[in-house]
Amino acid sequence: MESFSDLNILCPHSNQEHAYYRLCRKLGYKTIAFNHIVDMSKALVKNQLKLPKCNLKRCDDLQVLHRITLLCSDSSHLRALKNQQLKNYDIIALCPKSEDLLSQSITNFPNSFQIITLDLNQKLPFRLKHTHLHPCKLNHLVFEICYVSAIKDSSSCRNIVSNSKDLNWSSRGRGFIISSGAEDPLFLRGPYDVINLATLFGIDFKSAKAAISTNCEIVFLKGLTRTQTFNGILQKCELPSTDCSIIPLPKQIFLSEKSEEPCLSMA
Repeated sequence: MESFSDLNILCPHSNQEHAYYRLCRKLGYKTIAFNHIVDMSKALVKNQLKLPKCNLKRCDDLQVLHRITLLCSDSSHLRALKNQQLKNYDIIALCPKSEDLLSQSITNFPNSFQIITLDLNQKLPFRLKHTHLHPCKLNHLVFEICYVSAIKDSSSCRNIVSNSKDLNWSSRGRGFIISSGAEDPLFLRGPYDVINLATLFGIDFKSAKAAISTNCEIVFLKGLTRTQTFNGILQKCELPSTDCSIIPLPKQIFLSEKSEEPCLSMA
């Protein structure tokens, strides 16, 4: 059975949380992420980063993740990706405003975030190239398509369809996720409704299904490496509290008469 996810639901008011939980369970989602959107030009004051607190309640039968989306318009904003406060979030998404910022983030900070989200409601100021997508594939970075504007506004729908087709063609149907971006439960759609909607964007059934299931799992797993490892390589492990100073050897070590090198006895 597939595990479907929606990794972009705008952070609700406290009285809307349970409404989202009930609806997401009913629609068939197993994982959701509540998203805080932060404009770095306002949040970064005197080199101090001010971020909203993660105070949402967990749900027993639904995996609830905390996500933050950073709107970056200057290269100095990218250095905030190393801020320790970001470890409080399960998912970090980046919204670069220019092609130069996109290239810098992919090249210099590939392990510091998981999602690249662009404003697909408008015509993109640059064209996505293979030089952007290939490093993303190597570093398990995914692009994001949000469908809520396609439901609300016809003019935005045309831009989303056009930009999604370009992204799908450039990525060869891989390396992106589909999210709602909903600010109200009324705009949520079920997983197979999202897949059918994605066919209007020029995305085939297999790629659309992966965009709300397996690709989302990749995002979550990379988030674990970001918070629990050092540069995605080393992990700090705690030893058991028992006394491990004396460990009995299961095999007896002796010197071989012929080679005079240590050998292991199977007795």
